[in-house]
Amino acid sequence: MTGGTWRRRVSLLAAFALVVLLAACGRDDSRIIEHRLYAMATWIDVTLPVRAAREHPQLIAEIEAELRVFERDLYPWTDGELARLNAALSAGEAFEASPALAAVLVSAQRAAVASDGAFDPGVGGFVELYGFHDAAAAPATRPDDAAIAALLASSGSIRDLAISGRRITAPPRRFLLDLGGIAKGAAVDRIADRIEALGIAPALVNAGGNLRVIGAREDRAWRVGIRAPRGEALLGTIELGAGDATSTSGDYERFRDSDGERLHHIIDPRTGRPVAHTEAVTVIAADAETADAASTALFVAGPDAWLEVARRLGVTAALRVDASGRIEMTRAMRDRIQTGTSGDSAIIAVVD
Repeated sequence: MTGGTWRRRVSLLAAFALVVLLAACGRDDSRIIEHRLYAMATWIDVTLPVRAAREHPQLIAEIEAELRVFERDLYPWTDGELARLNAALSAGEAFEASPALAAVLVSAQRAAVASDGAFDPGVGGFVELYGFHDAAAAPATRPDDAAIAALLASSGSIRDLAISGRRITAPPRRFLLDLGGIAKGAAVDRIADRIEALGIAPALVNAGGNLRVIGAREDRAWRVGIRAPRGEALLGTIELGAGDATSTSGDYERFRDSDGERLHHIIDPRTGRPVAHTEAVTVIAADAETADAASTALFVAGPDAWLEVARRLGVTAALRVDASGRIEMTRAMRDRIQTGTSGDSAIIAVVD
């Protein structure tokens, strides 16, 4: 069969590769409450003590307003700041970025260098070529080799940027930077920092599987579940402490099956093609921005390089599911995870 259908999972368990396991009974219901917002093409869950609404009645509205700014300015297919940056760089012009955008670009460039290009927002041209930039776009066939080769030859990398404070310059190239692999983590950190500065704890912010914990719960630890990439079962659960952040990247969030091939939104910037060797990666890090970029970088890096890339990014706790469903994880992740039944015969290997 030619073509296929685009699929996006939107149920509570399916939309997030990483799902918070919150108690729903007794005194806990009166102690914390989950606020749900839709922004940046995903659900954002902000879990706060009920007293936060009484003491800071405008907080959720302010968080939503801030998310709208991120949604506009860190997405390249709008009239926001990132789109203006791409236009300026493609025209060979310097650009004066806002402090927020400049900070994300610095972090993204650092991750691109550390991962030898496995993570690179310069992949935006390929995201557009495959139609992943628009939920309504569903090309009938995969791009041809000539189109991919032309983009590889003409596209600029984030590693090409010269960033001096807020001033951004680059050699003449076609730039379509897409910060989708780091922007949700950056937004989570921004929201979490705001909550923490107000002295609110315990709390948790989850943006489509990019998650950060603020403070510790008195009655129990925060726990999150890692979905199996195929099916609805859990691979296991992780206990998170105050300040922990985690992220999952998977090939099942935005994909289309075409002639027996899964075309999904995680594209290797070095080849211009969706990654075929990995189904999912989960990492734990000290902040959501690092976790977000690292889960993408390790996903793309693949079987021979993911451990080294994790080391360079300062990530010690990581789990990878390969294309056969085999699970491998670092010792630090093995110490954090309580494995479940994934419903298949996956082999679990501890590697370091």
